[in-house]
Amino acid sequence: MLFQLVSVPVCLHYWGKTHYGSWLALFSAFMLLRSLDGGYSNYVGNKLNYLYHQSIGDLRRHLASAAAGIAVVGSLQLLLATGALFFQPLATALGMSGGRAEHFGSAAGLLVLMGSWVTTGSYLGIIHRLQIPAGLMYQAAWWGMGFQASQFAAMMISAILKLDMLGTSMLFALSQVTIYISSALYVRCKLPEFFPLRPFFNWPTGLRDLTRSTLLTASNLVQQTTTNGAVLMVAALAGPVSVPAFTTVRTLMNLWTSVTTVLSSPLLPDVVRIHAKGEAHKLVPINQAFWVLVGSAVNWGTLLVYPLLPWIFGHWTRHAVPLDSPLLSLMLGSVVVTNAGALMALHLNGINSLRVVLVASLARAALGLGVGVVGFRHMGLASFGLGAMAAEAAAALIIGQHFVKHELRNKGTHMPLAVLGPALVGTCTAAVFFLGSGLGWWSGTSVWLAALLGVALASIWGWRDLDPALQARLLDLPARLFHRGR
Repeated sequence: MLFQLVSVPVCLHYWGKTHYGSWLALFSAFMLLRSLDGGYSNYVGNKLNYLYHQSIGDLRRHLASAAAGIAVVGSLQLLLATGALFFQPLATALGMSGGRAEHFGSAAGLLVLMGSWVTTGSYLGIIHRLQIPAGLMYQAAWWGMGFQASQFAAMMISAILKLDMLGTSMLFALSQVTIYISSALYVRCKLPEFFPLRPFFNWPTGLRDLTRSTLLTASNLVQQTTTNGAVLMVAALAGPVSVPAFTTVRTLMNLWTSVTTVLSSPLLPDVVRIHAKGEAHKLVPINQAFWVLVGSAVNWGTLLVYPLLPWIFGHWTRHAVPLDSPLLSLMLGSVVVTNAGALMALHLNGINSLRVVLVASLARAALGLGVGVVGFRHMGLASFGLGAMAAEAAAALIIGQHFVKHELRNKGTHMPLAVLGPALVGTCTAAVFFLGSGLGWWSGTSVWLAALLGVALASIWGWRDLDPALQARLLDLPARLFHRGR
C-alpha cells in the first residue's frame, strides 16, 4: 500500500501524465499476457496445498511436471509479445498506441518483460507457493513483500532517471529475474526434501494439469481483462492522458482491497484443510467471524475516511490529477461488496472449484467493462466505477449461492439467517451510501452519519451473535500479541 501511494506522485512529477500513462498501459498489457499462465499456476498451487495433506509423492510429481505446462503457455506468451512488436493492430489491441517510435519502444518493452517472466517468474512462482502448505507462510509473505519492493525500486529509479519504455522494462525485468531466482534458491535450502525435482518430471502429468486448469485459466484471463482491460478501455476512449485520473482513484480503492486480502489470505491453508478433511461445519463460524471483524473494518474504514479523501488525494497527487469524486464513491462501493464475499471466494479458489469461479469472472467482465463502455458518454470515468460495483454485486451473489448450496447444504450444514443478517445490513448500508453519493442522489453530513450508524448497529449485532468463547479469544488477542512482541 505504501509503495502504491508513493509511486503515483513520484512518477507524475518526473515522468508527467503522458509518459506515466504510457507505462501504465504497457504494464497492463504485460499483466494481461501474464494472466495466460496465472490460471495454471493457481491450479497447480492449489493442488500442492491439497496434496500436502494426502500424498507427498504426488505433490512432487505435479510440482516437477508443472514445467511442461509452463513451457506450452510461455511459448504462446512470447509469440503474442513478439507479434505486438511487428503488428501494429495487435499492439493497439493491447493498449500500446502512439507514433512509430513510441510503438516500437512499448512493444519491445513488452517483449523484454514477457521474456523475463517466462524464463523465471512463471515456474519459479509455483515453487515459491510450496512454502504455504509446508508451514512457511510468514516466510512466503516476506518474499511477497520482496517482490513488491524490487518492482517498486525499479519503477522509482526509472522515473527519476526519466527512462523510456524500453529502458524501464529492462530494469523492471532485471529486478524480476533477481528476486524470483533468489526465492527459488531459498525454498530449495529450506525444503530440501522436495528436491531435486527432475526425477519426478512427467510430460503427461503436466499437460493433463494444463488441460484441467483451462477453466481457471479462462477465469484468470477474464479477471485480468476486467482489471487491466479497464485501463486499456480508458486509454482508448479518453487517451493515455486520462489513464492516471482513473488509476489513481483505483489505487485508493486497492488500499481497501489490500486490507481484505491481508486479513483473508492467512485463512487459505485452514479452509483447504477443512475441505480435505470434510469438516464443513467449521465454515459457518469462520465466515461469521470474518464478516464481523473484517467486514466491520472495511465498512467502517471506507466510511470514516471518505470525507477526507479529496484533501488526501489533492496532496497525494500534488494537484496534478483532478479527482473524479463520483468514480471514487462508486469504486469504494465495489470494495465494500467485494469484501462481503471475499472468504467464500478464497475458499472456492483454493479448492479449484473452477466452474463457478469462471462464471463469476465472466459476470465481472461483462458488467464491469460493458457498463463502463456504454455509460462513458453520459457519466465519463464514473461509468467504470458503476460497472465495477454492479460486477462485484453479481459475482458475490453467484459465489454466495454456490458456496451455501454445494459447500454447506450438500455436506449436511446450513447457514442460519441470523448469521447472514449483520453482514447484509452492514454491507448494504455502506454500499447504498456510496452508490447514492456516486450517482448524485444525496450529499451532506446527515446521510454520512446515518450510514455510520447503520454500520455500527450491524457490527454490534454481529458481535453479540458470536460464540462467547470466540469473543473471549478475540478480546484476549491484543494482550497475547503484545506479550509475544515483548
